[in-house]
Amino acid sequence: MKYTSKILALLLSLCLLLPCLALGVSAAEPAYTIGNPYASVNWDTWEQYKAQLHCHTNASDGDIPLNEQIEEHYRLGYDILCITDHMSLGVPWNKIPRTMPLMRLVKYDRTKMAPIAPLTDQRRQEILTGVGRGGRGMLEITQGVELNGAVPSNSHLQGFFCDFGQGKIGVDYDWETPVKKAQAAGGVTVIDHPGFATKADYSDDPMHFYDDNPKWVNKFARLFVEYPSCLGIDINSMEDNHTHYDRILYDRILAKTIPYGVVPWSFCFSDGHYAGQFDRGWTVHLMSGKTPAALRKSMEDGTFFGVARFARLEKGDDFEGVGDPPVVKRIGVDQAKGTITITASKYDSITWVSNGNIVATGKTLKLADHDKDIGCYVRAYLLGKGGILYVQPFTVQRAGQTLVKEDIPKVFDLSVPLRFLSDTAEFVMKFFPPLRWLWWLLTWFDPAVDLPGLMNLIGYTA
Repeated sequence: MKYTSKILALLLSLCLLLPCLALGVSAAEPAYTIGNPYASVNWDTWEQYKAQLHCHTNASDGDIPLNEQIEEHYRLGYDILCITDHMSLGVPWNKIPRTMPLMRLVKYDRTKMAPIAPLTDQRRQEILTGVGRGGRGMLEITQGVELNGAVPSNSHLQGFFCDFGQGKIGVDYDWETPVKKAQAAGGVTVIDHPGFATKADYSDDPMHFYDDNPKWVNKFARLFVEYPSCLGIDINSMEDNHTHYDRILYDRILAKTIPYGVVPWSFCFSDGHYAGQFDRGWTVHLMSGKTPAALRKSMEDGTFFGVARFARLEKGDDFEGVGDPPVVKRIGVDQAKGTITITASKYDSITWVSNGNIVATGKTLKLADHDKDIGCYVRAYLLGKGGILYVQPFTVQRAGQTLVKEDIPKVFDLSVPLRFLSDTAEFVMKFFPPLRWLWWLLTWFDPAVDLPGLMNLIGYTA
């Protein structure tokens, strides 16, 4: 009996100690604060909208007329369309945009300097209201433009939601000036296919190109830190021929900017110039309603996914997605457990990346299981038969940790003297009217657009 009492007392003590022991084990595990870009999303009520935010017509350097391009996106099931011709601000689809005739002339093999063909008023209204698509209209986004649109280096960027960019040729490797001016005009920007300018894919060791050439990382990282209106990077464009190493650049940029509290988002665009090219890259936006204001908020907050048919870095040159791409149905972040879970369909694999390296696979990532491999962020991509889907980065900060802000030096390159020459020429033209007239003739007078109006103005009839 005496021994029985002692055993019972011992068991009771152990029961009382178990919660303390459990707390001790829990406290020994790493604790994390996870920044979730999708935290505001109501997965039960919000819709997912397919958007094309980078495409061209014969108003700049495409071979497809405006009306045919809009019809093609409507047929492909897009919910949102923003036309972004080079140096030509997007207008309502029943209007003729102001063209950049010098660009059209240089690309004559595509444009043929043909007349610009907008939609009729009636057809525009039908597309906006979803005629023939069960009432699912396509949202018209105006004031889209490709900035730096004629520079030899292809150092391009997209401008949205402002009137800056009309007729602006730009300067090689100078992303900062158009970013700054678009921000001052109330707009936002996205860096286009940076690999076209950096030429990483032409290097002897493209996988380590951005480690060997940190100037590119610093150049873009400074843009994002200094200009909050610069929202992110197009990391998979066209057929991914020159953008597959842009994901490596993107990872290097994230490691630099996140300690400053800045997370650039990842975009995918088709950058289509011909019929048949408009469904090779796009974004899917999670929004409570389909309006221009809701789209802008989604772009700013990161509540979207980038989707592409090609994935040369992740899947190889022979892969091309066919059919439905992966679809994310829900993302759950458990701060207490330090986990991120992606619920999706139409995918074969989910891969988690941090610091440019694959750290895990599977639908749920437990940070503690991969702590040594995870830096200040983690991002995911989903592969399926229909293509690849990129999830925006989640920031990761450990308990008691202070992220170190690395120095991001200003890069002085060819863009500095070129910008000086450009500004000087602009200043001279301001006080010398004949040069302004010549510039107008070269960059504003498009016979296909202006001549009929000019003839009507002087009373000429054929």
